[in-house]
Amino acid sequence: SRLNYVVGNFEEAKMQKTYSYGSRVSTTDDGADDGTPASPAAGYSGEQEGMEVDGFQPAYVNSDSNYDEEVINAGGSQYQNEEDDDMNKDPDMYDTEEYLAEVGELNCYCVPSRVYGFKDFAFRTLAWLLLNKEQIFSAITVSITIIPEAVSTAIIAGVPVIYALQATWMINIITALIGGRPGMISGSTTFVGVALAQLVESDGADYIFYAVILAGIFQIIFSLLGLGAYTRFVPYPVIQGFSNAMALVILAAQFRYGKMRTLQTSDGRNLIEPGYSWRHIVGKGEEWTTGLDIWLIVMHALVAFTICFVLPRYKITRIIPGPFVAIMTCTFIENVIIDLAGESSARIGDYAGTAKTPLMRPIWVNEDINLPKLELDTLKKIWLPALAVFGAGVCETLLTKQIIDELTEVKGDRGRVIVGQGVSNIFSACFGGMGGSASIGQSILTNHSDGITSFCTFLTGAFMALFIYAAYGFVDLIPLGAIAGIMSWTALQLVDWESILQTVAAVLPISLRDRFSLDCKVPRADILIMLTVMAFTVCLDLAIGVLAGILVAAFVYVWDSSTRVIVEREIASEEATSVTYNVTGPIFYATAGGFSDIFPLEEIQYDPDEVVILLEGAEVYDYSGMVALKKVYDRFADLGKVVALSSLTPTSRSLMEKSAYMWQGVNFLEVEEIDQSLDAGVSQSIETDQMD
Repeated sequence: SRLNYVVGNFEEAKMQKTYSYGSRVSTTDDGADDGTPASPAAGYSGEQEGMEVDGFQPAYVNSDSNYDEEVINAGGSQYQNEEDDDMNKDPDMYDTEEYLAEVGELNCYCVPSRVYGFKDFAFRTLAWLLLNKEQIFSAITVSITIIPEAVSTAIIAGVPVIYALQATWMINIITALIGGRPGMISGSTTFVGVALAQLVESDGADYIFYAVILAGIFQIIFSLLGLGAYTRFVPYPVIQGFSNAMALVILAAQFRYGKMRTLQTSDGRNLIEPGYSWRHIVGKGEEWTTGLDIWLIVMHALVAFTICFVLPRYKITRIIPGPFVAIMTCTFIENVIIDLAGESSARIGDYAGTAKTPLMRPIWVNEDINLPKLELDTLKKIWLPALAVFGAGVCETLLTKQIIDELTEVKGDRGRVIVGQGVSNIFSACFGGMGGSASIGQSILTNHSDGITSFCTFLTGAFMALFIYAAYGFVDLIPLGAIAGIMSWTALQLVDWESILQTVAAVLPISLRDRFSLDCKVPRADILIMLTVMAFTVCLDLAIGVLAGILVAAFVYVWDSSTRVIVEREIASEEATSVTYNVTGPIFYATAGGFSDIFPLEEIQYDPDEVVILLEGAEVYDYSGMVALKKVYDRFADLGKVVALSSLTPTSRSLMEKSAYMWQGVNFLEVEEIDQSLDAGVSQSIETDQMD
C-alpha cells in the first residue's frame, strides 16, 4: 500500500518528486500558478477527509507498490492559503524552503537547512517518524520472527543458540552499512547450519569460526572477480523452482513447533540427507505435543495467519503491518486470556531456553570458546565446510536478491551484496557468530510489511540486539504459534502461483486447455527444470537443487539447438557447373556430428565440380564445430571438386583465425566475390545469346 503525507501549501512546488516501491522516480504536477490550494495526491478520495494524525492529514494513494516522497512545508495546516502562511510564520524556522526527505534517509535534521529551535526539531522528528513508520514496524516484526529461525539453525548445526543469535543481528547491521540489497534480510539460515553440521560433529563447535571467516574471504574474492555476473546463466524456471521450494521448506519448518525439539536432543544432519526437510514431520524419534497444548499452538497460528491475510485489505495496515498486529494480538491472548485461564502454549522461551544472550566478545578473549591453533591441520579441517558455507551463502543470497529485484522492480548490485555478506560473516565470526546468508522468508516478510530500505535492514539488526540483550523477557513470552502463522502466510506470498497454472497447462491436452481457457502454457522442458529444482532443494540441498536445474536447462538448450542446423542446396540447373550449400544455425559440439552427416559421399559425388559452402547464417562456436566444417570441406576436396567457404560471420572468423594451421590451403570467398562471379556468368550468357 501507498501512504503519502502531504502538509502545507504547494504554491512553489510545481513539480513534486515521487518515489516508487523500488525508488523509481516519476513526476506529478502538484500546483497551480494562481495561488489556489494544491489538490491532494492522486488517489485521495472525499471519504478520507478528516482523518488526521497529530495534525497531519494523510492522503492515501491506491497502489500496492509505490511510495511517495513526502513534501512537507513548515508552519500551518493542510491547504492553507498564502495569507494564512504569512500570518503563521515562525521567525525561528526557515521561511519558504521545503523539507524533502526520502524513505529510509537519516538527514531530516540537516536538509535543506539546520534545525531552527525546538519547534522545528519536533516537527522534523514527527515528519521523519511518519515517513518511516513502515520501516520501523517492519523491522520490529522481522526482528522477532527471525529469532526462532536462528534458534533452529543452531539446533541443526549443533552449536549454542547464542552463536546464531549474535550472527543474525550483526550481519543485518553490517550489510546495511557497507552494502547490501535494500529490504533484504540476512541471518543464520538452515543451509548455513547444514554446511557446518559435519564440522561440529567431527571436530567440535570451536572450529566453525575459522570456517566462517574463510567462507567470508571466499565471498569477497568471488565478488572482486566479478563472478556474480554469471548468475545470468540461471534461467527463470530455476528461480521459480527455488521460490516454490523455499515456500515448501518454510511451511514444513513450522511443524517443528509441534515437536518440542531442543538443542540437547539434536543429532545434527549430514550435508546431503534425503528428506531432512520433512523429518521433523514424519520422523519417529520425537513425539507430537498432545492435548490442549497442540490446539493452542494451532489456534495462535490460525489467528496470526488470518490477521496477516485479512488485515492488508483494510486501510489500517497502511500504518501498521499485519504481521506486527498478529504478534501483538497473539501475545496478548496468550499472556492475558489464556494465562488467566491457567493454561499456556509453547513460547519462544520454551524453544530457545531464553533469548537472553551474553555480551559479545572477540573469540580470542572469550573463555567459553576454546579456539584451535591456526595451523595447517586446522586449515585442512575447515576448508571443505568453509567452501560449503560459501556456496550455500552465495546461492541463497543471489537467488533471494533476484526475487526481491523482481518484487520491487529495482535491480541490486550483485557484487556489493556478496561483499557485504563476506565482510559481515568475517566480522560476526570474530565476535562469536556462526555466519549466515540472505533469508528468503524474512526478506519476503519484510517487503510485504513495506520494509523496502537498507534502513529497515539496519533497524532489524538493532531491534534484535535490543531484544536479546535487554528485552529478552518480552520475546520469551511470544507464542510460537504466532510465529508459525506469520511464516505460513509468508510462504504463501513466496509461491509463484503462475508457475502452478503453467504446470497444469503443460500436462493438459489442447482441448482441455481451450475448455478451461488456460492460455499460459510454456514449454514442458521449462516445467521439468522448475520441478527438478523444487525436488532437489526440498529433498537434498539448495546448492544441489540450483546446480541440477542449471544442468537440466543446459541439456535442454543443447538438445534444442542440435536440431536447428539447416542446409539448403541451391543449383541453377542440372547442367550447372557450380552448387551452393546455404548453412544456417549453430555449429558446435552438439550439432557437429549431424552437420557432417548431411553431406554423405554417396550423394555429393554427383555434385558439380565447383562447390560453395555459404556460412552467412551459421555460427561456429567451438573446436568441434571447426573440425566438422573442415571434415566436410576435405570430403568435397577428396572428390576432386573446387570448394570454397564463404561469408563467415565476424565471430566465426575470429575463432577460426586463432587456429590458422587448420585452414591452410582452404579457399575463402566473400559475398562480393560471389556476386561478381554470378554477374560475370550472366554477362557471358547474354553475349553468347547476342552472337547467336
